[in-house]
Amino acid sequence: MPRAIRCYRNIYMKKIYFLSLVLFTLLSACQKDENDPAPGQRPDERLAKALADYKAQLTGAPYGWKAMLTTGEDRKYSFFLKFNENDRVSMSADVSSSSAGVPTESTYRLKGMQQPALIFDTYSPLHLLADPDPEVLFNLNGQEGTEGQGMFSDFEFTIDSVNTSAIRLTGNLQQSQMILVQATQEEFNAYNAGKLKTILDETSAYSKANPFLFLPAPNGNKLQVDINATNRTFSLVSLENGNVQIISTTFTYTLRGLLFDPPLVLNGTTISELLWDSAQQVYYAEINGNRVVVQSSPTAIIPLHNFVGVTFNTVAVPPQALPGWSPDFTSKQQQIATALLNSNYNLRLDYMLFLFNPQSRSMQLYAAVYQGNNLFYAIFPYTYTKTADGVYKFSAQTPNGNGQLVVQEMSPILTHLNNDRFVLDYFQDPNEGTLGQMKSIENPDFYFTGTLETLQ
Repeated sequence: MPRAIRCYRNIYMKKIYFLSLVLFTLLSACQKDENDPAPGQRPDERLAKALADYKAQLTGAPYGWKAMLTTGEDRKYSFFLKFNENDRVSMSADVSSSSAGVPTESTYRLKGMQQPALIFDTYSPLHLLADPDPEVLFNLNGQEGTEGQGMFSDFEFTIDSVNTSAIRLTGNLQQSQMILVQATQEEFNAYNAGKLKTILDETSAYSKANPFLFLPAPNGNKLQVDINATNRTFSLVSLENGNVQIISTTFTYTLRGLLFDPPLVLNGTTISELLWDSAQQVYYAEINGNRVVVQSSPTAIIPLHNFVGVTFNTVAVPPQALPGWSPDFTSKQQQIATALLNSNYNLRLDYMLFLFNPQSRSMQLYAAVYQGNNLFYAIFPYTYTKTADGVYKFSAQTPNGNGQLVVQEMSPILTHLNNDRFVLDYFQDPNEGTLGQMKSIENPDFYFTGTLETLQ
């Protein structure tokens, strides 16, 4: 084929290709316009409108919003929020007694990110839960967060959905979930009067004043009630054939009392909340249309020794005296500390840990000692027998190497463990709360307390 014709054909084909490309582009543009949800609006205009609509929804609730926050570690907290047009939000929360009072103001903003986001950008109760310093929250409510993570919560949220009944949010960092529902005028007035704080404070005082609570069961038995404000758990405990049975759930504080999530199921009956009677200063549940009051007992419903290996395995005795130490034990503990410090090893006594293993019927005393900055454990193992009434008799085994080096220094306490029988019981203190107390039967002036811990 002549070269000129080949060139012509190439030029002709290029023109056809170019015209086809133009036509395809025009058709695509027409098709896109037909499907555009907001014809004629630029993406930034659509985003601005969406943010304005969300703000109108937030600020349009005349009495604000009740909210439930579930953190990345499945901890739950209740909030009240009232959004204003000037980018201010009034907030209270059951995070602590101080944060549950009359709502305080902070700021918020709506921002277009990959999706529309609601950002709480000045310090608030939300930031308490996300604070990377775990001491911040611990000093307020006793909850221990994780270094650098806090309680795995958020203060920047993606808006998942908005409708007339609820707003759903997901945290951008920890994926915590928050659900907002509109509050009523009565609830608005109660939050602004600080009623949520009243519920927290009165519950705390009630628990301290009544350490041994129970709920009467239909069969006449008493179900021990445990309200754990630190872990936000509510438990009903029974003793079946010598074995502890526990049903538990988590709770948040509300204007009515304690809201369970999930609801508690007892003998086929669902209990969704525990209601606070402020006049009578008691909690009660509504079960099958009846008011069942949580009652108080002067003594434990289930003796403490039944819980060894169930809710705790260690009585942790600190180097500083606790309420419930006898003068005899205090003197002997100080005698041991002085002897260790003056020994050839120059040791500083720290905690003494009485670690029980009910499966192997063994107990090990871990005496934590420091030599300079180095921590060592002198371990004194025992086997034990226990009566049905909870009387322990210990039998000494061979200490570890560190223990053998300080047997003489530890003898003021080891002598009692080697020869005496002991009982383990509750000790209540208004400041320290519930402690465990070990008491010698043969030498009733020798007794001591420690915190109840679970150690590996």
